[in-house]
Amino acid sequence: MKRLILTLLPLSLGTAAEAQSWNESFQNQPHNLRYESLSPTRLSYNPQQDFAVAKGSYQLQKGDFHAIDQSGDAHLMDVYIGGLRRVKQFSLSGHISYSNRKDNDQSWNSTLWNLADNPYTLCDSVPGDATTEAFDMQAAAAYDFAGGLKVGLSIGLRTGSRADQNDPRPRTVTSLLPITVGADYRIADSWHVGLAAGVRLSSSVIEYTSVQTTRVFRYFLMKGMGDYAKRTSADEPGYKRDYQGNGYLGALSATWQPDGGAVANHLELSAEANNEEATDGGTSYSFHGGDYAETVLALKDRLQLKSGAALHNLTLRATYTNGKGTWYDQKRQTDIEHGSIAYYDVLSQYTNHKTQRLDASLRYQFDLLGSDDRRNLFVSAEAALGSITRKQLLGETTPKQQIQTIAAQIEAGKVLYINKVTLLAQLSGGYRTPQKQTYASGSVYSGEDNIDGDFTRHVFEYESAQCWHVGALADASMPVGASISAGLYAKCRYQRYTGKNEYWQGYDGTGLTTADFGIYIKF
Repeated sequence: MKRLILTLLPLSLGTAAEAQSWNESFQNQPHNLRYESLSPTRLSYNPQQDFAVAKGSYQLQKGDFHAIDQSGDAHLMDVYIGGLRRVKQFSLSGHISYSNRKDNDQSWNSTLWNLADNPYTLCDSVPGDATTEAFDMQAAAAYDFAGGLKVGLSIGLRTGSRADQNDPRPRTVTSLLPITVGADYRIADSWHVGLAAGVRLSSSVIEYTSVQTTRVFRYFLMKGMGDYAKRTSADEPGYKRDYQGNGYLGALSATWQPDGGAVANHLELSAEANNEEATDGGTSYSFHGGDYAETVLALKDRLQLKSGAALHNLTLRATYTNGKGTWYDQKRQTDIEHGSIAYYDVLSQYTNHKTQRLDASLRYQFDLLGSDDRRNLFVSAEAALGSITRKQLLGETTPKQQIQTIAAQIEAGKVLYINKVTLLAQLSGGYRTPQKQTYASGSVYSGEDNIDGDFTRHVFEYESAQCWHVGALADASMPVGASISAGLYAKCRYQRYTGKNEYWQGYDGTGLTTADFGIYIKF
């Protein structure tokens, strides 16, 4: 039965972001130097190659310390099945999952999975209860040729649908298709070089409708830093936006790993080019909602030292993102000769928004292994630096926002193997504080149309907030058959705002609690 399921489901499990025993990363990440590489050939280096899991989980989130376009009352249910399989020279992996999320009293963003720094969001300010359904699938394979050559392919598909039943009612449908190929070649006994290339296609459609035709609602066509173009349901009862995006990825890697050696290192350099174009109106007319393009340069280096039963890993990450938004000044026209059809003439186009983001971190991870190389004790500590600069070009002026933060976090866990029962306990904590804050608003409106206090300052205060967090996780599993084990876990994370309320006063005394509960079967 295990062989049949693993062959039919060459599905990859998650990343090593969390140490949870239901995930294959719990055992593979400490040993696989290339585990977080962008190339799918990383699968060939997993020490644990035969693994399958089915999981169901529930998440509850409560609190007021959250971004303005998120909810402080959210519920998420998720089911997941995935596994790894080694078939001769093939290393297969993959997963399939379904999630259903309910966000109560959410507003200010109707997009789904857009690029994080894209300023051209479509939103309304009326809180509503949004429901999001999402399917995620991924299949990957790596083949080990004779002579030290490995090649790999990864294909994914993510689709989601989001709806809000409060007027004005947005419905969003999004699809993402990432494809990555990679190769890894041994050029000497201890040296490997690798490369990866990928493409990411995305499509998203947002449609606004209203049942209450007697009320007038406002749609916000955001242009960045509080600047927006105004639309109302009196002018257009419904509103539609279509996002089309693509991205291209390239990566080079070099690995030094002597057989049986105590020291090894993996270095990866990557570059991305992403863009998203927004077009409003659908078949009725065409209005350019803004084009966003970004380039991303990244470096990741992982140094590993083995000393007896101890593993020491030091990981350096740095990412630089440079984004540019293009806006189109347009004039509404009416074609009287063809049934009074509305259309928009482009009068000019120009760069109106620029973003520069730098994120860097240094993480130390210690793992104490048992005689069978399983993890008994693990500790990690990480320090991070974040910097973001935004500029909004408004004619003769260029208001600028700037945020620099430093953060630190620590995590420790212990695994107990008592007879046939495996117990995992884990604690974590962290702190973040701003080092530099420069605030400006790009809003050109006044009176009730001025959203500086209701939106822009809220966003800035959250992004630059001083805060701390603590978390705990407990996981227990035991065999229920010859090759099947069952388990359950619970984890909780609490985050607390400790800032000065300098830009927006609503976060004073607030926190956010996230609790997760799950059951799983490994086979």
